[in-house]
Amino acid sequence: MKIAIIGGRLQGTEAAYLAKKAGIKSLLIDKKENSLASGLSDEVAIFDVRKKEPALIELLKTADFILPCLENREVHAALKEMAEEHHLNLAFDFPAYEISSSKLKSDRLMEESGVPVPLHYPKGKSPYIVKPSGESGSEGVRRLETEEALKDFLEKVGTSGEWVAQEFLEGPSYSIEVIGVPGNYRTYTVTQIHMDPEYDCCRVTAPCPITEEQRTGFEKIGCRLAEMVQLHGIMDVEVIDDNGVFKVLEIDARIPSQTPTVVYHASGMNLLQELADIITGKQFDSPQRDWGKVCSYEHYMVSNIGFLPGGEHIMCDAGPLKLMPGFFGADEVLTDYSPEKDLWYGTFIQWADTEEELADKRNRLIRRLEDFVSADGPESEVMG
Repeated sequence: MKIAIIGGRLQGTEAAYLAKKAGIKSLLIDKKENSLASGLSDEVAIFDVRKKEPALIELLKTADFILPCLENREVHAALKEMAEEHHLNLAFDFPAYEISSSKLKSDRLMEESGVPVPLHYPKGKSPYIVKPSGESGSEGVRRLETEEALKDFLEKVGTSGEWVAQEFLEGPSYSIEVIGVPGNYRTYTVTQIHMDPEYDCCRVTAPCPITEEQRTGFEKIGCRLAEMVQLHGIMDVEVIDDNGVFKVLEIDARIPSQTPTVVYHASGMNLLQELADIITGKQFDSPQRDWGKVCSYEHYMVSNIGFLPGGEHIMCDAGPLKLMPGFFGADEVLTDYSPEKDLWYGTFIQWADTEEELADKRNRLIRRLEDFVSADGPESEVMG
């Protein structure tokens, strides 16, 4: 099987990584030559998809399915046109994405359907979280401490885009993926989303400290939302635990980044393979399973003067990533490291049988990073 991945940034990196794990040949298409995912893909082709060049179309025909891994409406429109005209198998649900890509639309739909969500201004109390309706993840998110500050902000932005203002809730955040078609959905391992001060995800872990009742309730919410948007494909749902009640923060009907890798190493379920089954008509060819592993996935920026954990956005500054098992003693690392670089980036992936074993692994990783920096990067600290 062969997949054409459109877009080589964070989502494309996730898709290329999972394709490698599933034994699916990957063709990456991006308008830039040295994208993040280019080092993980079997083939790389440089095209601006919006131009719909004949050579691009012929290349897309070689793939069993095409997966858009970027949130660019012009690219989406071009792919849709090419898919319809040339009978290409496109793994993207445009109607569901249209709903989920607007926080105003999706929140309104959830409120009307009785799905628990944080209260929208003017309901709820300060502080408030304000985010642009059309962006995903942490893009543009800010916290405002008072109602006066919120009013001032909304007055300043005026009609420059649509903004969502909700009560700020304290509590851990969790994510779940849903894959399928109406009447036939699967959910997967719940992951915990750890945020940096900029509300960007800096670490993902599984399993999560939630009750069985919360887990089954979350699965039901995920499937209910999938039915609500008539999902054909993949969607992730993020919630916050508000004193025991899971309230939905956002839904995204496209392949996510970060969480699928954790799902894979914690449970053995490869979400790209699951999506491929649905798109190619196999209707979930793989049995559900759970390896029962604990897994951690986190990002670091490393230089010869120090290292810093960071949100996923720091990886956007990296060069082409390569997969390096055993790098700094971690199970796997996606990194642009090379000995001549003064600054490099890495996503460190580790798994174990117990929380204690994983904590020991993580502590050893931190010590090795400290030794690497203090010794100005000896090669002996890198592998093994």
